[in-house]
Amino acid sequence: MDVYTLIDDVNELAKRFVVMKLNEVSAKSLGLDPRAGYSLYVNQDVIVVDKHSDRSLQYYGGFEYVDVDYRSELGDYVFYTADDDRVRDCIERYYESQKEKMA
Repeated sequence: MDVYTLIDDVNELAKRFVVMKLNEVSAKSLGLDPRAGYSLYVNQDVIVVDKHSDRSLQYYGGFEYVDVDYRSELGDYVFYTADDDRVRDCIERYYESQKEKMA
């Protein structure tokens, strides 16, 4: 296997995970400024953004303060784990708003 095949495989695996396991949401549904990202992905453990939108999430969403230990780049995506308080608060806000919609 060459490095280009590895990169493509990792990219495809990350994309498959994002599409199949996460909910696509707006920044506003996470309690963030709408400019923080037009297409974010979330589940109970993580918020994911594509690499090209990460700067907006960092600047408008305050994710520049997320510790590097809780931020990982994988393929074309950046993963922010709920181990960070800022990320966890956004995830909790999203799921609370979903419960309210169901009630």
